[in-house]
Amino acid sequence: MSKYMVFYNTTNAMRAQLSQIPPDQAGAGMRDWMTWGERVGDRLVDMGSPLENDGEDDVQVSGYSIIDADSREQLDGFLQGHPHTKAGGTISTQRFMDMPEM
Repeated sequence: MSKYMVFYNTTNAMRAQLSQIPPDQAGAGMRDWMTWGERVGDRLVDMGSPLENDGEDDVQVSGYSIIDADSREQLDGFLQGHPHTKAGGTISTQRFMDMPEM
């Protein structure tokens, strides 16, 4: 099994749009995230957190999660239909390196 860092990427335009969402719609979005987390189950090591965006780059990492997966294909399955991509964002991933035992 491998551990993957999942990065949620947004553009300036998407961040501006998300900041204008009314609280009731934001709550529905959070429910979508919780439903996704339940689907991934105990393979979701850390749901993560939103990140502050303060740079000048248009596309920035706006959040993260950590997932255990048996393969890249399984990870892709966990991320299929993710609420972040449904909202217009993109996702990138990196596998944690295996560390030698000491």
